[in-house]
Amino acid sequence: MKRGVLSAGLIVLATQAAAFDRMTLADCQDSLSQLETVFGAETGLVRAVSATFDGWCRFDGSDALFEDDAFDVLDWRLQGTDVWAREGIPPLAIEVRATGLSPDVMEGGGTSARPDLVAQILLRQDPDAGQLILERAVLENDAGDVLSVSGVFERVFLSSAAMMQVSMGSAAFKAGLMSMTLTGVHEDPFAFGIDIDVRGEGTAMGRGAFEVISRLPEGVMDAASRAELTAYASDLPSPVGTLEVIASSERGLGLMQLGTAMYQSFVARPDLSDPSSGLDVMLDGVTIRADWSPATPVAD
Repeated sequence: MKRGVLSAGLIVLATQAAAFDRMTLADCQDSLSQLETVFGAETGLVRAVSATFDGWCRFDGSDALFEDDAFDVLDWRLQGTDVWAREGIPPLAIEVRATGLSPDVMEGGGTSARPDLVAQILLRQDPDAGQLILERAVLENDAGDVLSVSGVFERVFLSSAAMMQVSMGSAAFKAGLMSMTLTGVHEDPFAFGIDIDVRGEGTAMGRGAFEVISRLPEGVMDAASRAELTAYASDLPSPVGTLEVIASSERGLGLMQLGTAMYQSFVARPDLSDPSSGLDVMLDGVTIRADWSPATPVAD
């Protein structure tokens, strides 16, 4: 398989992209006040927010409210601010961008040479189609490492409180695409939480990856994709290249299927080495395709 082939295989229902609202300080504060109303708790975010000249709401990571130094700047904006602020109906779209995300802070502490990350997220809903669409969620750093995810969830209706409750039981994952480009300069650049004991130990990390791949039920992945993932695992702990994984669900992967899978894994059959554990339930009807395109490391 060649790079880009999998990307073309993910068909997302196109939505008419309307312009985002130009957020004022009042818009930012009203939106956060509604958020506090929905969750029934004061967060202090209303006092911490500001508005930029180009119409984004902003949180400054140096504010005392964000004492963990989790980010430098976090900007966000909405499409459909008025309906959200007045009625608590989720906006048609939300876009977020953040700089200075520390991998060490994201993992709960520690010190490493990994550079900070920049994040961009664009999430939309299509009320007519009943879809929630993650158009893009991207993490990247100055070293050239990039993680990009997109996906579609069906049977999601957010037009009223009653419909939102219905959607909690009916929502289902339909299709998604993950693309990850790794330069090999920094191990675990996206803070996946790899145990410090196995970091740098290619054998241990590879063995864990092989075990996961071997547990995938028959029919979920064809031989070519399984070989691609195995090749990626062989290059751990510092693979260099691009990995693309596309997943789709024939019926839609919903909460009922996930709940049954969790029951099978942790209650009925707690031994995860059992091939009949909850993984086969969770992945029933799911198809996964993978492509690993290794690259030659660039010398400094």
